[in-house]
This record gives sequence, C-alpha cells and structure tokens, in this order.
Amino acid sequence: MDPSQGLEQYIGRMVQDARLSLRERSKKEGKLKEEPWTQTYVGERTYTSQSRISDVETGEVPPDTDLAKKLEKTLGLTDDYLVHLVRIMHQESVNDYAKPYIRRLPEATMLHDFGLIVPGLLQTPGYAGALVLAGQAGDPTQIRYIVDQRMERARRLLEGDQPPWLTAIIYEAVLHCGMGTPDVAREQLEHLLQVQERPNINVRVLPFKAAIVSGSFTLLTLTSGRRATYTEGFGTGSYSEETATVMLYQRVYDRLAEEALSAGDSTALIRNALKRFK
Repeated sequence: MDPSQGLEQYIGRMVQDARLSLRERSKKEGKLKEEPWTQTYVGERTYTSQSRISDVETGEVPPDTDLAKKLEKTLGLTDDYLVHLVRIMHQESVNDYAKPYIRRLPEATMLHDFGLIVPGLLQTPGYAGALVLAGQAGDPTQIRYIVDQRMERARRLLEGDQPPWLTAIIYEAVLHCGMGTPDVAREQLEHLLQVQERPNINVRVLPFKAAIVSGSFTLLTLTSGRRATYTEGFGTGSYSEETATVMLYQRVYDRLAEEALSAGDSTALIRNALKRFK
C-alpha cells in the first residue's frame, strides 16, 4: 500500500487486504460452505450494502467513522486505527480556511450561530446535498463524501456525552425556500422542530423586517474559556481568536438576537412554514 496515492485509496486497500486475507484463511480452514468474505458478506455484517463496501475499497467514497468502527470489528483490525485515519482524511479534505474551526469544534462548550442558511450542524443530508451541489456542481461521489463528513461531524458533536449549548439564529427566508425539492424542505423543517426540543439547542428565527448581515458566522466558547469566531461566505472563510475580532462579532450577534423571535415563536413559525410542503 502506497500512502502517497491518497488516504482514500490507502484506506480502501487496507480494508480490501484485510477482507481478502480473511477470505483466504476461511477457505483453507473450510469454515464456510459458501464463498466467504465477499463484499456482500462484509456489507451484511456491517449493516450496509455491497456497493458501499466496493466504494470504500476503491477509494471512491471513504467510510465515515461509524462504518470505520464496524469494519475494524468485522475485519479484526486494530481498534481505532482505521477510525483515526478516517478522521485525518476528513481534516485534509476541508478547505484550509475552515481547518482551525473544525479542529476547535470538539472543544466548544457554547456555539452561537447566525446564517442565511441552516447551520451545518443542524442540516439534514438532503439539505446539505442540495447546498453542496449548488456550490460545487461536481462529481456526485465527491458531493456524497462531503455530506457524509458534515453529518458525521454533527453527530459526534451533538450526540456526544457532553454536547455544547447551541443557539442558532436563522433568517426567515430559510423557512420558505424550496431547498432543492419539497421533500428536502419538509425533512429539514421537521428536523429543526426535532432539535428544538433538545434542552441544549435553541433555534430562533430572524424575521423579514429585521436588518441582516451577509454571509454567516459562529461564535465559539471553548472549554479553556477562550473565545473564537468563524465567518464563512461562498468559497471563503476566516477563523480568529483575536479578542477584538470576537467582540466585534459578538456585538453584531447581540443586535441580531435583539430582533430575533423567541424560541417559542420561532417554533410556531417553523410549524406554519412546514404546512406549505405537506
């Protein structure tokens, strides 16, 4: 295996070699009557499909950390070795300007987000896919990979043992756009209502009448007590832990929060918008 060919291919060869090694051993020992350790067989044992295992082995669509853990257990690989490689690969595939933000996210105890779209941590796969397609218009397998990363990041952060406090202010227009298809819109709005019920998540809607700022930004409070801000626009972004920069965005966020609806009123508005897509 040559790591220089890319981590995706390196991981794929590792999985394939482990599977084929088990296949040869099982054949020699005659443990299974049918042909053992095919991609279909591994897919069944990891609760996925043959085509997904094929994508992993060719490096087309690498595994997320959840599938990596299942592959480690199924193929007898060293615990967390494949998982760590997958996480390194995810870091490398992120745009340079976003890497400090992605690295700091697991350290966040509080997140305050504003955007003209649903924030990444609260997006559904369909909604995220529509955004990535609109912004990249690239290879479908690459789009799927980016979406998988985003979903994995949200799952690890928001479903962990100590999820951060998250307050998201979203512009009202988000509730009325098609988001690709009515089904995608319905699923995303339903997801916002579901996360709104969590004690650590607050979704507030900024009404049409309020003044807005372009782009999106997130304020992070880290476990160390330090604070940071991450801003993002189309094809660009910036991360900073400079006090002056953080305070600037804090003041902007405070003004937006003053104009935003309460969580209760926002929930009612989301429910009403959802009716348009049913």
